[in-house]
Amino acid sequence: EGEKKKVGRGSLMLQLPSSDDYGNPENWMVYRVWWGRKKSMAGDLDGVAGVNIYSAVHPRKLFLSNLPKLRTDPELDLRRAELERAFRKYGGPSGAVLVSVQKHSSIAFVEVASEQLADLALVQMAGKYRITKARRTKHEALMEERAKKEKEGGGGGGKESVDWD
Repeated sequence: EGEKKKVGRGSLMLQLPSSDDYGNPENWMVYRVWWGRKKSMAGDLDGVAGVNIYSAVHPRKLFLSNLPKLRTDPELDLRRAELERAFRKYGGPSGAVLVSVQKHSSIAFVEVASEQLADLALVQMAGKYRITKARRTKHEALMEERAKKEKEGGGGGGKESVDWD
């Protein structure tokens, strides 16, 4: 009865996303929250792929999971050829797709010609493979931003170009 509650000394805000990177709704349950005088461990999140600026979803790259693990080089070559054949129709006019597989791994990445073809592949290949859009790395996001700036600025990066002819 004799205790006074301290009110308004500080505020706590806990903000959680309402959907994942693919737009699927997420439900959150918070069991414990700790706050104190310790600095945030996250640091500066500006420029991190998926945080504020960059989309974390790669528009043309697909992620395939739950594939049988590969142990030998011939198995690796067979998997690469199988995925190239299966996704050829999503490679645009040339039919070229970029397939990335590794030994001792049960995942693969397939990069197709356009975002529309990637969306089509997600729908059409869902029955055959466990497939989602791949996440972009921070490096990929920064390289895409650099290429866009160079394209807009003429590719000189601010330096004067000289015509020697």
